[in-house]
Amino acid sequence: MKRSKFEHALSRYHHRYVDERLKKIEVSRPEASFLKRMYNVGGVIQMNRMVEALGYHKSHVTRATSQLVKAGCVTKEINQDDKRGYIVTLTDKGRDLAKKVIAVLDEWDNFVNTVITDEERKVMDNITEKVYYLLKDYYSEEGNQNE
Repeated sequence: MKRSKFEHALSRYHHRYVDERLKKIEVSRPEASFLKRMYNVGGVIQMNRMVEALGYHKSHVTRATSQLVKAGCVTKEINQDDKRGYIVTLTDKGRDLAKKVIAVLDEWDNFVNTVITDEERKVMDNITEKVYYLLKDYYSEEGNQNE
């Protein structure tokens, strides 16, 4: 699939728009992804599941977790079922911050959707999903024959 001449610019504008707003609430993009994911799964998650879900390198998740622990947004405890891993839990402060992050991300979606019809959005979602699963399968440890 040949990339559109607008894809890179669109990605840059998306990051710029979101980063400007996240900066105001003193949250990095990885921290924002972490908070949103935690909020969406009920506020408790295993760190290794967070790595899998977000696609960030383990070091990014570890760094984001450390920053959020320092800020009082999450707690981190050893997983009693698997002593090698950790359980991360949103605090009330983290839950409030996650709601602000979600509002920022929704603001981007609402802004962009002013020029996209519902039918166009469905087509874009379908294409994005297909490419996502192609890449997910390609990079999975069990299914990648090309490494």
